[in-house]
Amino acid sequence: MCTAGAATIYRYTARMDESRLRAEQLLTLSGGARRVSDLVSASVEPLHYEVMRHLLRMSEEDMIEALGEAVDARLVKRGPDRFTYVPHDEATGEAIREALGEERLDRLRGQIAGASKRVLE
Repeated sequence: MCTAGAATIYRYTARMDESRLRAEQLLTLSGGARRVSDLVSASVEPLHYEVMRHLLRMSEEDMIEALGEAVDARLVKRGPDRFTYVPHDEATGEAIREALGEERLDRLRGQIAGASKRVLE
């Protein structure tokens, strides 16, 4: 019985450690990586790299670094096309959209639609 209690405590502690590590990881994200994850999560369809770069107005080097950081943090991942990105999973995308709020989400979606027309057509 003591062993079972110790195992329960270990699992609980391990989950707390994972949660703390994740929280620290998210707190140290760059502004660029946060903006990447916001745009990808706000987009109704997989977001094209060129559209993201157009909206973020970053150099190629900074864009690659911010995108890599967002991917490493498991906020975004490659979409069905190798030049598109989607939220890492549905729960992550939903949490980011909820944090953005309706007004900002609508504004970002409008910006994405406009940039998509300019860049992709």
